[in-house]
Amino acid sequence: MSSVHFSSKTFAQAAEIAEQIESLEKQLSVLLQGGEPVAEKQSTPKTAPKRRVSAPKRGDAPAPKAVEEGRGTLRPAVVAILKKSKTPLKTADIYDALVAQGYQFTFKEAKKVLGIRLYKMLGVQPLGGGLFKAK
Repeated sequence: MSSVHFSSKTFAQAAEIAEQIESLEKQLSVLLQGGEPVAEKQSTPKTAPKRRVSAPKRGDAPAPKAVEEGRGTLRPAVVAILKKSKTPLKTADIYDALVAQGYQFTFKEAKKVLGIRLYKMLGVQPLGGGLFKAK
């Protein structure tokens, strides 16, 4: 079994692909609900990827305060959790805190995608060893 080396470039590429998948899932959801397709410009490999974060799905649980203030995006919710924490947190801890607040993810394998996005998320500083803190 060969080992795989994950570099920051690999994480950035994975995050870009995750964002593209999320965008496609959102478009598919709109189509399946009978809506008009929303054409989003796909970034080319030669240009910097554009950040696209979908709003969380509306559910029965109330939206966490950070999500309401950040207009439904993941980043403000994550940054708020990290700012409240006195110690750096791991991806699983951040994920658990988001779920406890009622945040609803719009993508499959949410914990894995969150872990990828944390490495390039504005306001979040990776410390190594899988730990993150607010900048």
